[in-house]
Amino acid sequence: MNTKRTFFQTYELPLFLLLAYALSWWSASFANGGLIPHGPALAAVIVIGLTSDRAGLREYWKRLTNFRAGWWYFAGPAIIAAYLLAAFVANLLLGAKAVNPFPFPAAGTLIMLLLMGGQWEEPGWTGYALVKLQERFAPHSYGTLAAALLTGFFRSIWHLPLVLSGGIAWYDAAFFSFAFQFIIAWLYHKSGKSVPAVMVFHFASNLLTGSMMLQAFTGGAREMYYILFVVFACLAALMITWQSKFKLGYAP
Repeated sequence: MNTKRTFFQTYELPLFLLLAYALSWWSASFANGGLIPHGPALAAVIVIGLTSDRAGLREYWKRLTNFRAGWWYFAGPAIIAAYLLAAFVANLLLGAKAVNPFPFPAAGTLIMLLLMGGQWEEPGWTGYALVKLQERFAPHSYGTLAAALLTGFFRSIWHLPLVLSGGIAWYDAAFFSFAFQFIIAWLYHKSGKSVPAVMVFHFASNLLTGSMMLQAFTGGAREMYYILFVVFACLAALMITWQSKFKLGYAP
């Protein structure tokens, strides 16, 4: 038993990634590229169970139930609203016309987002992968940045079936995933390591971006808006990274 646990501990991150992709991608072939967002969270629970004892699961559970984030629950969505509105104004200035400005999603869409939205990725990516990578790189001055970069890379690869099926644009996975991850890492640390605060942030991103603002435009104007909000999101991530002196709010 100890030998098996040692083996799993040695390869826990590769095992997590293998499970996260497998548990999320199995639906892609018959759901037009659709992924199971709970895959990374399930992978985290399995890997922690294989590599740790009950204390490890309790520590993980504490991160998932850390609701003491205060006003940071609103800070994350405010950042999203800021770069989406900046992209909206820029698109109008470039000549686009909003055919359905600021639409509100239907009740069915809201329910689907609550049950199957991207926020359910965060117990895996943030609550487990980011934490583990930070522990690994902690002795180095660039540790937090490296952890965010790698988590962003793994998150980007995770979206590959959606890119191949046309569900999201390639630049969404290639650039926005990294910007998103940098903002998430900063929010996670500033909120006192609250996974729920990050989940609210991700839910707000799905709601405001895909279900509302992207629906305001059609055709080429929609494509331009898509590109613009990715650009402004990247700028927001760069500003946060620079202002935090590349530590993204991390305090040992």
